[in-house]
Amino acid sequence: MPAHELDPQIAALLTARTTPPDLRSLRESAGARPHPAGSQDHVAPLPGRSLPVRLYPGDRDDRVVVFFHGGGFVKGDLDSHDAQARTLNAATRRPVLSVQYRLAPEHRFPSAYDDAVDVVRWAHANTATLLGRPPRPLAVAVAGTSAGANLAVGAALALAHSPSAPVAQLLAYPVASGDPTLPSRVEFAEGYGLTSRAIEWFTGAYLSDPAQRRDPRFAPVLAPDLAGLPPTVLVGAGLDPLRDDARLLQERLRASGVRVLPSEEPTLPHGFWKYAGVSDAGHDAVVRMCEAFRGLLHGTGADGGRR
Repeated sequence: MPAHELDPQIAALLTARTTPPDLRSLRESAGARPHPAGSQDHVAPLPGRSLPVRLYPGDRDDRVVVFFHGGGFVKGDLDSHDAQARTLNAATRRPVLSVQYRLAPEHRFPSAYDDAVDVVRWAHANTATLLGRPPRPLAVAVAGTSAGANLAVGAALALAHSPSAPVAQLLAYPVASGDPTLPSRVEFAEGYGLTSRAIEWFTGAYLSDPAQRRDPRFAPVLAPDLAGLPPTVLVGAGLDPLRDDARLLQERLRASGVRVLPSEEPTLPHGFWKYAGVSDAGHDAVVRMCEAFRGLLHGTGADGGRR
């Protein structure tokens, strides 16, 4: 049995899935809302394709946060995660560029990964112009939740030591290993919203070959070298089938000498950010991780140290 009880405000809302999800109903339930005044929708022209992006201007424009939404690589868009992008924008006071990357199963691995790498590189070169500033490269940070955290760290790895390498990253309850045998995948297999069976369904929709589970572009904990990654805020959920993904990534980051500010929210499930408006514990967790990330962007982390 879990050592901690699920936050009661979230428990009252959760209905565990016991059958594989249906793609159409998943996408319809993602929820759309009009984007707020002040944001700007653009199209990022990338090699061979283009991606919708939404820019939220900030008070400070020393760097831009490129945000990748969650959704198991199969759902989500600019509208479904608008509230999360706005929270990042307000908390960091920096511009946030939210990305609508290609989704599976129409676009399988490594399509979303390629989108993440290319759009971070594009944001580095073009965000200043989008903000109405003189053209110049703008430092980039990355942030993401769940599958989006997977894409954020994948882009940071691919671009490490390049001019467009991210300077900081926020990773919330990331998909990091793809290992279905981890203890948390068994302990929290059902009853906490996201199920282990659903994770396997999402993974099967994204990957076209089981061998890709061990590709570091999908499983960043398997990358031979993480030392080029930037300072990282890494947040796990204590009642999450993917809890041990975050723990493994934390171990690899520390072993590689990467500065990591880790936390694990013991009473919260996967995807707790979406409950921040109805759960006090979820709200407080989001505030803490955004404040830690803002500290990295300011150059001083939550522990008072310098990058």
